[in-house]
Amino acid sequence: MAYISGKTGTILDTSGNPVNPISNWKLTKTSNNPAFATNDSGGSKTRVAGVKDCNGSFDLKLDSVLVVPFDEGDAVTLHLHVDDTGLNYYVVPVIIDSIAVDVDINDGAGITVPIAFSGTGAIVAYGVLISTGGGSGS
Repeated sequence: MAYISGKTGTILDTSGNPVNPISNWKLTKTSNNPAFATNDSGGSKTRVAGVKDCNGSFDLKLDSVLVVPFDEGDAVTLHLHVDDTGLNYYVVPVIIDSIAVDVDINDGAGITVPIAFSGTGAIVAYGVLISTGGGSGS
């Protein structure tokens, strides 16, 4: 079995341009799955699959010519690639929630711009990221 390494993962913006340079990205897919009891649930709660959502973040590394490509509140579609094959990625419509700047004066590490986002629509998965769980989709 050949494992996939995230070392060549990347993000493309709405226009298909790479968001560079990034040091990592994270996507968390969720479903709210509300609990309820009924007159025939035996005194126990049961659940139903609820509304799907997502959020995530990525760390942009500043260099001497980089312009931060987004502002908080921007609505964009991100293509979150897990590797460099071009086959394994998520397409995620998002809104940029926050942009921070992390300056490490003590150790002199490179300046990082953590960017957080929330989903604004359905996620589409490609390649090995497609779910085969038989559910209602992403």
